[in-house]
Amino acid sequence: MKLTVEQNDILNGKYGPTLKKCLQSLKKYGEFYESDRFLPITSAHLAMSGGSRLFETYLEIMGQLASEGVKFKVPTSLNPRYMTENPFPFEKMIFNRQEELEGYFKQMQGIENFSCAPYFGENLPERGDIVAWSESNAVIYINSVIGAKTNRTSVIIDLFSAVLGLTPNFGLLIDENRKADYEIIIDVNEAIDYSLLGYIIGEQLIDKIPYIRGLTGNCDDLKNMGAAMAASGGLGLYHIENLTPEAIDLKEEILKKDYNSITITSEMLKELHDRLSQGRKKTDLVFIGCPHLSYDELIIITKMITGRKVKNKLWLNSSPFNIRKFKESIFYNDFEKTGAEIVSICPITLFNSLTRNFRWVLTNSGKIRYYSPIYYGSLLECLTEAIGGDPNEI
Repeated sequence: MKLTVEQNDILNGKYGPTLKKCLQSLKKYGEFYESDRFLPITSAHLAMSGGSRLFETYLEIMGQLASEGVKFKVPTSLNPRYMTENPFPFEKMIFNRQEELEGYFKQMQGIENFSCAPYFGENLPERGDIVAWSESNAVIYINSVIGAKTNRTSVIIDLFSAVLGLTPNFGLLIDENRKADYEIIIDVNEAIDYSLLGYIIGEQLIDKIPYIRGLTGNCDDLKNMGAAMAASGGLGLYHIENLTPEAIDLKEEILKKDYNSITITSEMLKELHDRLSQGRKKTDLVFIGCPHLSYDELIIITKMITGRKVKNKLWLNSSPFNIRKFKESIFYNDFEKTGAEIVSICPITLFNSLTRNFRWVLTNSGKIRYYSPIYYGSLLECLTEAIGGDPNEI
């Protein structure tokens, strides 16, 4: 890799031993992917938000950086906390070093957003920005919907990039590598469940890039579709005809010359829905918001359940930023009257635990359904289960 004078100075220890180790590791990472050089980044997003004895090495590195006075070189946000506001005993046991991790992050001047969807608030890149983000839903959203450029950066590598302001040049940072391998034709008559659609595209196109025809979804639809796609198939980028920025600019040229074509039908989506919802005997909790709900989604759901009381526990999961905004809105009073709760967590640990409180969970999130032994339903199905009736029939 070709290095600048400053990068060589870092490797020679001019800026301290820990930054030297960070760049050595980032250089090896880049060389593995045959990168030719480092690129400067404008922001970073870190996935490791759980302070646990299980992540001893990560905490040790952060502690060394903080003790040497190292600050993040670029605006850097952080994923949600893994613990609920009133933690269960097993949460306290696992995440017994949460305050330590958050202390290091604050000392390094990170953005204390605690959200998996920082693009809806505190950390929004612009089109064409080179960034180093982890968290799969965030990566695919900013690549696809915004047109920024990031690889699916891994934990620790994201930290090194954030303190150095650099990322190796390879993968989705290179324009030619952002072209679509598959054309996806949507042959669906009914209203599209975007989370299901993303899930099935991910299953069909493991680690590939789709160009989707026939979609007109909004930002929330694309967020939920991309999150499911990134979970079930490891995708980091998609294009939508006449909708996403690179597809608008390049049109048919966004497709590789040897692209393949797949048609998604109503029957395929129904079969997937039945598979993901199979086996549910009851519901202890309805969980909505993985990725975190946007402010608009909080309002839409509130309007759907206003005037009703929840029969089964209902959690709406959003970022601290959007929760503050929502609580200041005219809609929050109606929401409180329903008996639903608003939370801000990463639910993966919770729903993969052995506690019986979360045995029968229903969600409309393709992402959390992929990672956890819970059950899937559309947004309407989830709200119907939560309030004991169709929210459209009041």
